Amino acid sequence: MKILADENVHADIIKGLRMAGNDVLFVPEIGLAGNTDQKILEYSEQHNFILLSGDKDFGGLIEFGTLWGRGKIILLRYRLINVTRIVNNIIEVFNNEPEFFKTVKSFIIVLSESGYRTHKYEK
Repeated sequence: MKILADENVHADIIKGLRMAGNDVLFVPEIGLAGNTDQKILEYSEQHNFILLSGDKDFGGLIEFGTLWGRGKIILLRYRLINVTRIVNNIIEVFNNEPEFFKTVKSFIIVLSESGYRTHKYEK
């Protein structure tokens, strides 16, 4: 998968996803650190990346606010950082939902200790 990791994503999560064969860009590595959520989302849309973020404010803008219907986002909502578990959970979602990732144009997936839930944009 093509993933754009927001600047709040732990470096070891990025490393684990890369080691699993995913194409992962890190926001600071491409000069977008400190930019607005909208700018980062626009970049992910333009380059067909899934945006990975732990920013609950960002998630709120997407799921309930002005940016709903824009982009593909995985929102990390873990209380405790367990890198191995988080990486495995992300890969599990990719493996469990291949058609979802291929066919749904805009979505947010919320991942936490209790599992994941998907929200897709429907007009």
